[in-house]
Amino acid sequence: MASPRAAQEAAALRVPAKAYSYRFFLSVCFLVVVMYSLAMGSSASGVFVLALLNLLFCADVLFKNAWQDVLLPRVTVSVLAAGSVLAAFCYGLSKTFFLTAPLAGAAPDLYVPLSAVVAVYLWGCLRARRAKECTKVFIKKLDDFLPKSGRLMQGRREMMVFARELKPGDVIKVKAGERIPCEGKIARGETAIDESLITGNMLHTAKTTGSTVYAGTLNKGAQILVRVSHGLDESVIAGIIAAIKNSERRRCVRKDPLDGYAPAVLGWAVLAASAAYLYFYWTGDYRRPFHTLGILLLGLGLACPLSFFFSSALAVACVRIGARRKKIVLQAPGALDALDEADAVFFDKTGTLTYGELRVASVHAASDKLRQELLSCLVSAEQWVDGPFAQAIQLYGAEQKTAPRKLLCFDVFPGMGVKAVAGKDILLAGRAQWLQEQGVKVPKTLQEEQTLVCGAQNGRFLGYVLLDDKLRPGAAKMVQRLKKMGKEVILMSGDNEASVRAVAQEAGIEKINFGVLPQTKAEILGNYAALGKKAVMVGDGFNDITALLRAEAGVVFSSGKNVYNNWVDIIIKRADLESVTDLFRIRRRLAARVRGNMILSVLCNTALLAALLWLPAPLWQSEPWLLPAGMLLGVFVVFLNSARLLNIK
Repeated sequence: MASPRAAQEAAALRVPAKAYSYRFFLSVCFLVVVMYSLAMGSSASGVFVLALLNLLFCADVLFKNAWQDVLLPRVTVSVLAAGSVLAAFCYGLSKTFFLTAPLAGAAPDLYVPLSAVVAVYLWGCLRARRAKECTKVFIKKLDDFLPKSGRLMQGRREMMVFARELKPGDVIKVKAGERIPCEGKIARGETAIDESLITGNMLHTAKTTGSTVYAGTLNKGAQILVRVSHGLDESVIAGIIAAIKNSERRRCVRKDPLDGYAPAVLGWAVLAASAAYLYFYWTGDYRRPFHTLGILLLGLGLACPLSFFFSSALAVACVRIGARRKKIVLQAPGALDALDEADAVFFDKTGTLTYGELRVASVHAASDKLRQELLSCLVSAEQWVDGPFAQAIQLYGAEQKTAPRKLLCFDVFPGMGVKAVAGKDILLAGRAQWLQEQGVKVPKTLQEEQTLVCGAQNGRFLGYVLLDDKLRPGAAKMVQRLKKMGKEVILMSGDNEASVRAVAQEAGIEKINFGVLPQTKAEILGNYAALGKKAVMVGDGFNDITALLRAEAGVVFSSGKNVYNNWVDIIIKRADLESVTDLFRIRRRLAARVRGNMILSVLCNTALLAALLWLPAPLWQSEPWLLPAGMLLGVFVVFLNSARLLNIK
């Protein structure tokens, strides 16, 4: 039995892409041969055979799709195209073999429109299926995040083993600069761990004996011993990668806009063809219902114009180019509809609402005279340290043109601070609590601060610098606009409660989830969907992948961490959050152009039918290129209307 999700899709999207691929190639060959035969004046029966072979070997999948959709019942592009092709074939059949009393109709046959509709239909289905089936492009890159080996301790002996061979209870050694190959607790040692891969927190986390560590995270401090609690296959990072490998592709065509317009186009075609049939039946010299049936077949044979198929494809192609000019990559334009229909928008914090990079927000020296001395102390002590705190201070020092002093030696205390010797001076840079432990008198008001670095020289407190991960421009305005649209805005992050609440308050977000791991993010979105609501996820890091897959649409801010771009729907390459609200404007313009293209397509087709009915029949018989030219003219009109999307303001 088909799944509910599969039942909602048109039958054309449930057929493998390879079934369309060779049929499309063959249909194009048939189209070229038919056009060549007509141009060379070949016999009508020979062209009829070509059209018949085209239906048997290429259009069979079209009729199967149409039949399945009719049984549901619903009118889709497949139903519209199948009806048009059958009517065109019957019209050509009468013109080819009813030589003594052919049916009414100016066109000598409709074999070219028939062949063109089959080829373009197969092309459209092939594009849609390939977009849906392209799922595992970057699996190897994702596997690179998994540690490959570990240092197993057997007594005092150290042995390198594959990471997957480690089991609960084993004790492993992890040196500074190495990734932890499994999950467990620190058995001995103190260090700082870069857990941004899992939690998204860019700050290194201080770890001591008994602290939990995650597989795939990076040891940035000192050597530690870890007792394994979960093997690599049971780790959080392995769960993320398994979820991606086993997930159904969500960046795909969710709803073909052509299917939405197919009932209206078919209804108009039937109405126009029936009206023409009745008109010529009642105004004829004598009433011959079977003879006038040719008028009805002619109208229905042109019910599915070529311009109809390009109404969406050309608009999407142009809007992609226009969006790229605004540094927005629409990998799945169908996600714009999901974004518009969503009940809630979930945001990650670090790297999404914020830049994801610490910067010095302000300098607070113990006295005005000590400001330069404080900067010199911090820049000198942190010059050889690798980490977000040190990088922020080094960058600020370069901006202030503060040169670091030459160090004789330095020692890093992971998660706490740095002790260095420059000439005869002992420099300290780190947390307030650590400086106090080193005998420095620190103001009590600084004890609880988490985003500051204090400096001391020769035991004297010089002051501190505040660090901040700033909100992207337009965050508060973007949140307010989403709320006015009726969207819930929810902040979801692996960071601690204090930092998440601070960012949420500044951005104007009331609902938050903090300290959540990647799998928990996906579960939150899953629970939201279970309530019958739709949600969109906006993130940036590896830890957001499972949530991006679970959401109706996934939007990411491009960064060096985006190794999963083929799984997301929209990539934003701008720094400002105004780009999120730009997506709604792009969606409205795209929908308006597609709707306009449909109307233009129907009008052009109606004009072509009217010309066939009222212009002299000898003109169409002596100039067989007029009918294909009229069809291509409709495509050109649709293209001109779509081209307006190339410049999105």
